[in-house]
Amino acid sequence: MIDQVLTESWQEVMASYGNPASIAVKMENGGAKYATTNAPGLRYETASTVKVAVLTMLLHITGGELDDRQETLTKQMIRYSDNDATTAIVTDYLGGMLALQSLYDELGMMETRADDWWGKTLTVPTDQLKLLQMIYYDHHDGYLNQRSKDYVKMLMHTVSFDQQWGMSAGSDDYYLKNGWRPASDNGKWEVHSMGYLPAGEQSFIIAIYTRNNRDYASGVSLIEELARSKKEVLLR
Repeated sequence: MIDQVLTESWQEVMASYGNPASIAVKMENGGAKYATTNAPGLRYETASTVKVAVLTMLLHITGGELDDRQETLTKQMIRYSDNDATTAIVTDYLGGMLALQSLYDELGMMETRADDWWGKTLTVPTDQLKLLQMIYYDHHDGYLNQRSKDYVKMLMHTVSFDQQWGMSAGSDDYYLKNGWRPASDNGKWEVHSMGYLPAGEQSFIIAIYTRNNRDYASGVSLIEELARSKKEVLLR
């Protein structure tokens, strides 16, 4: 029943904007997953949401033992979405742009493909849930040890004030990373948001990707309406 109500609510929001969008949510309690899209088969350029994967791969390589420069770069990358810091991490420590594919393969993110520039990596929301699940739900050492997971959570919990939008809409406590950039082929906007919302038994991870927004503000508005729709359905 919840699945049907959510799908109808999300599709109504998407139809009101008229551009491609996809959303995926996985509950922490019981692991129920809900997802829908108005553009089946479309993959989205990650823009800055890929920075969670960049951080994850660096922590995997280092075992969570970052030196001073790495710590400074990662804080700039996640809290302030600094592009230069991201490029420095990818080129200096990960082995180049295409090296991220090894992370996607290991986590079973089959619809995600690294590109020769990190912001043009292609993905879908359900793949990003696999990354978020490993960080927020898997309570054992695997791709990341617990120290590394805690570091990711700390940074996603302390993003700069001007980036506290998106899946966080209507919530006071959240862990997030957003992404936004002009699309590579038509000048419209890619706007995305992903993260974790702690809400007791209703806690969930979420990824929302949108394409061909007429501008940045429209993309933010679409994402926030989809995020609020999720919360409203659960609270009925």
